[in-house]
Parts: sequence; structure tokens; C-alpha cells
Amino acid sequence: MAPLTKLKIPILVILAFLAMPAFVPSSSVDLQNTSKISYNAPEGDIVHAPLSGMGLITIALMRNLTATPDFFKITTVGSTAPGGSSNSQTGLKTIRQNALRFVNDTSYLPQTETAVAVDPANTKHVVGAFNDMKFLFCSILQPECFRTGFPMSVSGFTISADGGTSIMKGSDLPQLIEQSTLISMIPFGDPTVVPGTDGNFFYGTLAANRFGGNGVILAKSNSSLFDPAVSCISAFDNPNANSCWTEILLYGSPFFSGGLEDKPVIAVDRSSSPYSGSVYVAWNHFDLFIGTTSTYLVRCSGDLSSCALLAGGSLAPLSGSDRFADFATPVVDAKGNVYVTWCNYGTSSTFGPIDCRVRSSAPGGENFTPPTTILSFMGFGTVLPNYSFVQGFATEQFRTASIPFLAVDASSKPSSGYLYFAIQICTSGRYIDLRSPAFGLDNPGLCGLSSIVFSRSTDGGASWSTPAIVSDPAANVQPYITVDVVTGHLFILYYTTKFDPFNHRIDVVALISTTTGTIFHENRVTSVSNEPDSDPNMDFYVGGFGGSWTVPQYGDYFEATAVGGTVWVLFTGNYAVEEGTFQTDPFLATFQG
Repeated sequence: MAPLTKLKIPILVILAFLAMPAFVPSSSVDLQNTSKISYNAPEGDIVHAPLSGMGLITIALMRNLTATPDFFKITTVGSTAPGGSSNSQTGLKTIRQNALRFVNDTSYLPQTETAVAVDPANTKHVVGAFNDMKFLFCSILQPECFRTGFPMSVSGFTISADGGTSIMKGSDLPQLIEQSTLISMIPFGDPTVVPGTDGNFFYGTLAANRFGGNGVILAKSNSSLFDPAVSCISAFDNPNANSCWTEILLYGSPFFSGGLEDKPVIAVDRSSSPYSGSVYVAWNHFDLFIGTTSTYLVRCSGDLSSCALLAGGSLAPLSGSDRFADFATPVVDAKGNVYVTWCNYGTSSTFGPIDCRVRSSAPGGENFTPPTTILSFMGFGTVLPNYSFVQGFATEQFRTASIPFLAVDASSKPSSGYLYFAIQICTSGRYIDLRSPAFGLDNPGLCGLSSIVFSRSTDGGASWSTPAIVSDPAANVQPYITVDVVTGHLFILYYTTKFDPFNHRIDVVALISTTTGTIFHENRVTSVSNEPDSDPNMDFYVGGFGGSWTVPQYGDYFEATAVGGTVWVLFTGNYAVEEGTFQTDPFLATFQG
């Protein structure tokens, strides 16, 4: 195939999706029933609650059960082929700014939805994770991939051994053989990464394959991850092997089963409880036949030798009777107590009301309390009735939504055990009005201005403070909340347009509280505003949910972590130029807080 211009990339990708033959499930239920309200663009509009970007792509791939999509066919020329990307960034042109391009891929293909972790016992060890959209493009742009390497999955990672000053190496998780069927499951993005208690790291991600199968993968690193003599690259001719990671299929099926697992989030018990070292994984389970969503939870031993399903499947979901529960987040406090939050999004015919809830359990996660409401918005009877769901970024740069995050103070300070919650909401009208007979009367359209809302609990989640807007007027999106495990200081990080007079370009800011969330001061993390539309992969996503042809682009979130007064933030930016165009990449910034 002749080389293709970068501007043709979005059209080719969407055409590839559209060319996939639709599957017909054995059930008589019509998966294309449009009588229900959905937050999601086609083909994800078969479910109501908001899907993550990788969830949308997974649904598109699941619609083809008989043919093998080109995305999963990688051909070679000759007897050898590249096994990964070069570590070198020599010759890469970047805008002068205070963040490190934290990926060693030299192609112009995008990486998004970033997560970052640091070992508290050795803060020189930093692991970044991201959706490597290059995997999906490589069957189309083979000349580019032969030049810069073929990823083996969507779930990429980057390693630093000097605290984030430079890149040591990077690659992607290997494909996983499901043992009962010997069918390959591909790590498929929505990454989350956390440090274990033994110096190694856990990586949670979605799984998908060409048979419509999907699930949740949990991986654990070993000592080779920071060994400079080991590449951590899955060989081109053996994509299921990797010297640095061991993987298990935590939940799911290698064949289409009527369910879709989405957005896993993980937490590790670092306490001295009997479950010390255990890892908890919570995620959203979509029933594609009836369009409902529920919250699942699994606990695994630190060596991944055993796992127990604590909620979901044959057990009651943590979300109980909530029909559209989404974006589950687990955390573990210094005593080993487990907390899980989610939000319930509207009804089958309306976008609101939206209720965000929490449940808690003693160590082990086997005895959860009844749900407690943290906050509610959008509609009569809610705490914030006049504010609505964020259905897309105000100026169409990228897809975004009202996604919550939870954090717990796990330090030894008097504030240990305090819980902190943040979510973005639409506070100022519609930038684009998407009302139509197919949607509910409370359809929010694309938000004009959005705000970050914060609440805290000082009694283990039994009660919560009155929700407070903590951001300045602007388009403020994708909040992430974290607590320094040593100092107990609280950080809320998000994108904002407040530094751009045109309310378009974005920066990353951090709200910092040394007073357990009673007073915040702001730190501008990025030194230069970013132009989201400068990457030609960026385009308006036609389904009305913001974003682009190459969902998820900037993705649904970015993450940060804090240890001993230093904060590491891995976010998405267009500061680097490769082959004449800006591209979307992970950037790592650090600051003192």
C-alpha cells in the first residue's frame, strides 16, 4: 500500500468501522432499538450509561463475529519485522514546555487516556500507561508501522528509572491466551496502573478479540521491568510472551456473550490487614441485550495466584438496583477498608437525574454497607438541579463526559481515612443544542461552560459535605483526584481553558489543599497552552458526543499520583511534531506540592 497522508487517517478509520458486517445475536432483542435515550454515539447507543472511548471501539469490533477485521491482521515483508519502537526521540521537534513526551514511539499516530504510578518505596520508578491507538492504525498504515514498529496491543506503557526525568523504555502489554479455549485476547486499552507492595506494578485493562469476546485483564510486572538489559517488548512472531509482565483474564469470555466490560480501575491494600498486598479491580458491566449497567468487583492476591469475584456475575452487583451505574472506582484506606463509588445516569427515557454513590466494606471487601449518596445533579429532587451532564467539550475538541473519581487519604496523618470525590458538571447552557424527538427533553447538548465539583467525607463515607464548585469559570473537564500517601495533601487535576481568551486552548491545572479540602490554591502545571485541534486526527465526532473520528483521542481521563511532596501528572498533549504534524502523545510533568 502506498503511504497515506495524515489527513486521510480519520476517514479511513471510520470507513473501516463502517465496513464491518453487523452481527445478529441469537436473542430476538433488537440491539439497534433507538427508543431509549443514550449518552453514546452509534454504535454504542445500544446502551444508556456513558461508555468509555475504548468501550465504543469494542462495541464496533464486537459487531463482526464471522470475519477477521484488518485491525487484527499484521502482515510482514521478508523474514523479519520490527518488534517495537525505538527508545530514541532524536530529531523530534517539540514546543518548549515543562513536560516530557512520555512515549518512545516516533510515529505520528496517537496515544491517549493516560495513567501513571510511582513506587512509594522507590520514587525513581515511574510507570505510565496509555491507549496506543497505533495498534488500530497499523493494518492501514503499514509503511509507517514498518518504520516505527508494530504494537501487539492497545495497552501501552512507558518506564522511567530516574523519577520521570527521562524514558528508560516502553512497549505494550502482550496478548493473552485464554486457557480453556486457547483463543488470544488482546489488551484493549482503558488503562489503570498502580504500584504493588513488593516493588512491582499492576496494570488493569480491557480485553477484546475478533470473535466478539471481551473482558478485563490484570497484569503484574516483575523485576525485569526496570532492568535496562531487558526490552519488555513482545516479539512480533510471539505476541503472547513478554519478559516483564504476567497477565490473567480477570473476567470475560473469548466469545460474544451479551455483555461488555468497560473501564476497570484498580486499588491495592497497602495496610497491615490480613489482606495486605491484595489488589481490587472494579469495572462497569454493560448488558447489551437490555441496555443496563452494573458495578462489578474482584479481589486478587498480590501474586495473582487466586482471585475472588466479590460483586457481579452470579452475585449481586455493588450498584444494587441502579440500572445505569457507571464509572466504578475502588480505593483502600490505611486500615484496609475498601470503598467503591459509581454514578447512576438518568432513566431509560431521560438523561437525569444523576446520583453518585459509595459503599464501604471492612478489609477483604466482602461485607459492604448499603449505598450512601455523595451528590446528585440534573433534575428535580437533586442537590444541584440546574446543572447537567457534560455530553461533549464546549468547542468540539474532544469527547468528554461527567466522569467521577474517588480518592482516600491513606497516610498516617490525622486525616487518614478521609474520602474525597470530584466530578465535572455542565454549569452554563448549551454550546450546541442537540435536542431532537429521539432524545429526552432534558438532553443537555454540548456544554457551554463546565465546572469541577468537590465533596468530602470525614466519617468513612457515611456523610458528605455540601458539593462545592472549586474551579474558575471556563471549560473545565476530566478531573482526577489523588492524595499524597506521605503528607496527606490533596490534589485535583483537570484540563481548563481559563488561560485562553478564546476559551479554546487548554492547560492542566492542579488544585492543592493542605487543609483536607477546606482551602485550595491553584498551580498551573503546563507552561504553554495546548491546541487540541492541531493534530489532524482531531475532528468532530458525528454522533453528538464530542470527540473525533478516531475515538477516544484525548480520551475520557488523565491521571496523577503524589508521593512525599512530589506530584507526577501524565496527560495528553500536542506539543511534539513528527513528520511535519503535531501528534497526540502522553506528556509527563512533575511539581512539588
